[in-house]
Amino acid sequence: MNLSKQDYERMMKLTSTISIHYKKASIGLQEQLSQLLGYHSSILWKVDQKGNLSDPKIHRISDYLLEDYLDCFHTYDYLHPKKQLHLFREKVVLRLEDVTPIERYEHSDYYKEFMRKHNYFHEMVVTFRSHNKFVGALGITRSRLEGEFTEDDCHKVRMLAPMISNLLYLEGELEEQRIDKGILEAFAAKSETGLILLDEKYQTLYINPAAWNIYKNTVAYKDIDRFIKEIIFALSNQSIGSNPFLIETQGYNVQVISHQEPFLSKQSRYAIIIEKEKTIDTSEEEREFFQLTKREKEICYYLKRGYTYKKIAETLFISINTVNKHIKNIYQKTGVNNRALLQARLLEQQ
Repeated sequence: MNLSKQDYERMMKLTSTISIHYKKASIGLQEQLSQLLGYHSSILWKVDQKGNLSDPKIHRISDYLLEDYLDCFHTYDYLHPKKQLHLFREKVVLRLEDVTPIERYEHSDYYKEFMRKHNYFHEMVVTFRSHNKFVGALGITRSRLEGEFTEDDCHKVRMLAPMISNLLYLEGELEEQRIDKGILEAFAAKSETGLILLDEKYQTLYINPAAWNIYKNTVAYKDIDRFIKEIIFALSNQSIGSNPFLIETQGYNVQVISHQEPFLSKQSRYAIIIEKEKTIDTSEEEREFFQLTKREKEICYYLKRGYTYKKIAETLFISINTVNKHIKNIYQKTGVNNRALLQARLLEQQ
């Protein structure tokens, strides 16, 4: 299909603009699609491999519509990725008329009670895939007056989809690294736990203040480098897999975690965790965790292993929204308000 020179120029400009801010590609994407291609009303979603949608970003769409959609009408949506998953594995873009006759759509509850209520008629959904997995979905809608989505529209988004997919994938990877960093920082801030990060050549990347304090209180080692070398020697004489091992020394427990543990960032090869031996206090703080339900404890188990909310949902065969509800309950019961702090608390309990 031949597009106009102006269309190609606009698409090149869009590609150039969002590529500059690749670390946050999703933020400017919808505005650029509106300005350059006329796709004014849209919702950008994260989507898992079963077609479940989460984390919506709206552009020129009311909060009321989004609330209406999430509360009820997502189950009626003809183009919901979960409903059309088999088609989206083969096709990048689908319009309403690609999956149902327009006459039937006009008589449906989805149109009469939802789309017409919010003054929309036409709908087109684009899915983004990279590295053999879904990384996002974009729902675009128009009123009757704005006109239908044409074959030209489909052709444009098909051409843009590979580039957008790769940028969204990269953004997701960077976000996971930021989460890893947040978990490490929250854990490292624990006043009684020492943390030392090493790269693949056993060079020291980071030593937190608690590790220095523990070192100063340890008589057996004249300097911290010697202490680290002792740990490295132990590493070289034991088979390291994904499981940690413990070394008992001078009243301290020293735990070494290899790079295969999800807790570590992609830059760190090993983490040395140093804790002073202490009796287990199962009083107030631990009782908070005893109050959790069986399902909440399961989710905590996978959080300790570094699973993302999406992966927890896939593992437990529940929706991402259900995971989020359980996480909110866990926050309430444990007195934390973000994932990094919860991860640190769970590691402390472990």
